Amino acid sequence: MSNTELVRNSPTVVRAVMDRLAPFVTQPAAMGALPTLRAATDPAVLGGQHYGPSGRGEVREHPRLVTSSPESYDLAVQQRLWAVSEDLTGVTSPV
Repeated sequence: MSNTELVRNSPTVVRAVMDRLAPFVTQPAAMGALPTLRAATDPAVLGGQHYGPSGRGEVREHPRLVTSSPESYDLAVQQRLWAVSEDLTGVTSPV
């Protein structure tokens, strides 16, 4: 998780909890962007690889290759996500 302004308009109780937890479970927004940037720009990255924080619990630190959630390997879930994405965007892929 990245420490951004997304919680600002949340209910008071959520903001109060996040104010206390944020120092332990979040990282600066710039650090939070690094896994996406690495996956998009590192020429050594292969399709299907997942990058995330390298720190304990994979919640902070610099990006490294990590194991994605079990759901991400479920072919039926992948196909459903693709179909919903095409339907919502109106963009289809020839693949």
